[in-house]
Amino acid sequence: MAISAQLPKIRKLKTPTWITSSRKDMWLGLLDRLTTSDRSFQNFLEEYATEDDITLARRDVRNIFALDPSKGVIATIIWSHSRGIRVNALSLLVRDLPTLITLMTIRDFGEEELNELLAQPGISVPTASKMLSACGKTYRGMSAAIIDDNVIQVIENTSFAADFPNVAKLRNKSRSRPVPYYEAYLQDIAAICEKHDVTADMVDRYLAEHAQEDVSANAELKSA
Repeated sequence: MAISAQLPKIRKLKTPTWITSSRKDMWLGLLDRLTTSDRSFQNFLEEYATEDDITLARRDVRNIFALDPSKGVIATIIWSHSRGIRVNALSLLVRDLPTLITLMTIRDFGEEELNELLAQPGISVPTASKMLSACGKTYRGMSAAIIDDNVIQVIENTSFAADFPNVAKLRNKSRSRPVPYYEAYLQDIAAICEKHDVTADMVDRYLAEHAQEDVSANAELKSA
């Protein structure tokens, strides 16, 4: 099995992707515990949350960022921490929000800029990948794509090994070498996009939401 065999499925995905939802009162409760007069997060929640929840898709975050980078950065933090965040980490993010906003105005990230983003509290490689993708950024000229545990499980599966040769060189080293691993992943995604005329958004969505089903089905077919 290979990406080429799944192109019809990859191309026909139309519904919103990477949707997260969290409780508005959870965020307000966390924010109430901070010793700051900054109300940026509270104002964002009042504008974009419903009565009880804040629900965002990747394209929502991207649209918000395009209209207002400061609100877009807040959107990425809430969107990528749907299960909540430690109070001390949130406190530091609120404190350093101007720095984050300035950093996210960079169109094309390099390793230095990515490491600076990762130095922020509560931001791991998966979270950083979501922020870069949602804000429409590139990394060394390559369109940012989201990577998380589901994606890693798929791209390290033998079923897709031929599609991810750069990742294969670092297989099982995603934890110890996060930035080189992410760069290898983006190199493979870029090659797939160029070869098959698809976008990074389309590919990472397939990898996260549908590929595992295809891997399981392929395994069952072989065992039969």
